[in-house]
Amino acid sequence: MEEDLYDTNVLIEALKSGKKLNGYTTILNIVEFPRGLELGLTVITPTLEDYLLAIEISQAMVKKGTPVPAIDAVVAAMAINRKLKLVARDKHFGG
Repeated sequence: MEEDLYDTNVLIEALKSGKKLNGYTTILNIVEFPRGLELGLTVITPTLEDYLLAIEISQAMVKKGTPVPAIDAVVAAMAINRKLKLVARDKHFGG
């Protein structure tokens, strides 16, 4: 079963609605929304490999004409590198 990596907007929505989440979030999402810690998710931190992939993602998106925020590129890279399903509501993530 694929595990989930939750983006900030999903953390906010879950806390407001009282929804329980299982899986992961990133330290970057916690920096954006510290109350996300209340959800009891496993918090992961980026590695050098995540940052290198994020650069590739950012360059590809700029070339495509649809740049994304740096934090979102890093979060996406973290999901890809760990084979996690990114759960987000942002349009550039398909949400």
